Amino acid sequence: MTSNKSKNEQLAFVRVADLQETAPIRAACFNPTGDLYAVGSNSNTIWVCELPDITAITSEQRVAPALVVDKRERLHKLPVSCLAWNPSGELIASGSNDKTIKLTKFNSSTSRLTHTEMLVKVHDGAVRDVTFMEDTSSCTSLLISGGAGDCKIYVTDCDTGVPIKALSGHTGSILSLYTWGGAMFASGSHDKTIRFWDLRSGSFIHKISPIRPDGGTSPGTPPRISCFLFLRIQVTVCC
Repeated sequence: MTSNKSKNEQLAFVRVADLQETAPIRAACFNPTGDLYAVGSNSNTIWVCELPDITAITSEQRVAPALVVDKRERLHKLPVSCLAWNPSGELIASGSNDKTIKLTKFNSSTSRLTHTEMLVKVHDGAVRDVTFMEDTSSCTSLLISGGAGDCKIYVTDCDTGVPIKALSGHTGSILSLYTWGGAMFASGSHDKTIRFWDLRSGSFIHKISPIRPDGGTSPGTPPRISCFLFLRIQVTVCC
């Protein structure tokens, strides 16, 4: 991929790998180094795939089958709805319609999922999104999760699997979560708001609601603030 494109040169998206699955694919995420990606589907399964070499791709690049390096079947009792890789690349979180989250250890040296799993049961509805944050004070990973049910966002210590915070504010299911580092993150909800949170505070610090043409706020389409891979799943790069 090159960044110094001329003004007249058009960017092109080229499919380089396909993962074929009989059930709908619900989630995908890259590891921190970008050479692996994980995929979850309605078959209650997650795959870990290796990204092909993209250093010399062309617009005529042939699509190759995804290189699956590991697979965990029946990880959940119901479909996998969301995935996240922690910043160190050693832990994958999967949320499911079965109301649970699984924290699965990943061996970066062998590119394999280990059989060390931690079950997190804090939600009373389907889990819709998960994301990791780093606790800089203790150098441990924190998991932020949200979904249907009580409309709360939970913060879980990944070392113990114990929730340390339950954040209230949304009045509808949490659909998406995003963090950019530090102690802050954002959440999108079926209540048609985006809320910004600081873990050093006990509640949200800012709320964005849909804007009417007259400048007021009104109901609208529930926001989605997270982005996934181009899915079938087909891994696409820009050249």
